[in-house]
Order: sequence, then structure tokens, then C-alpha cells
Amino acid sequence: MTALEVAQLYRYRWKVELFFKCMKSNLHLKKIYSSRNPEAVWNLIYLYLIAYVLCEELRLCYAPKQRIGRVLAVFRLYIKGTLADFLKHLNRPKERTSKGRRNKGGRPATHPKVLKPKPIQF
Repeated sequence: MTALEVAQLYRYRWKVELFFKCMKSNLHLKKIYSSRNPEAVWNLIYLYLIAYVLCEELRLCYAPKQRIGRVLAVFRLYIKGTLADFLKHLNRPKERTSKGRRNKGGRPATHPKVLKPKPIQF
């Protein structure tokens, strides 16, 4: 294999790693239970992938601008409620209007000027 092919394979592997990290953090999948049967592990991975795809479909259909973590958090709250309540809570306007830390104004801090050394010319 050439160096370019190895680099491309590493990029693909890294994308897969990032996808599984995202999937584990959003679905709170902390551990894949190992078994002596490799088919059981593969089945568990397939179930996790199906669950992630369903959650992403839910997000894209009902709240495309929301993050998947927020959609899942609201979904967990309204799992026994109605779809109308879920959508109402999911798409409600923000209550907080903070724009972050503000400058209080006043006199600006003064910093001593740093003199740059002049180049020596011969």
C-alpha cells in the first residue's frame, strides 16, 4: 500500500470512530456487553445503529435545527405523553435571552506598549 492509501484509510477509520463516539454520547451507550458469541456483539451493534438512525429521523422530521441530544432529552420527558405535547415542548421559543457576559463599560485597561527591537543594519 502507498502512503496516500494508508492516510485515506486512517481518515475513514477516524470518521467511524467519531460517529461511534457521537452515537454513544447521545444515546448514552456506555458499554457494549461482550459475550463469547460474536453474533451477540454484532446484534447489539446493529441494534444501537438502528436506534441512532431512528433518533436522527425523529430529529430531522420534527426539529431539524435542534441537536439530537436535546431532542432525545425532550423525548425522554414525554415518552408517556402525547405527540402534540412533545412537539409543543420541542419547538417552544427560548426562555433565556442572555447574550453572555457583557462589558460593563468604564475606562479601558491600559497596557504598556511593547517596544519592538529595531533591526541592526550594517
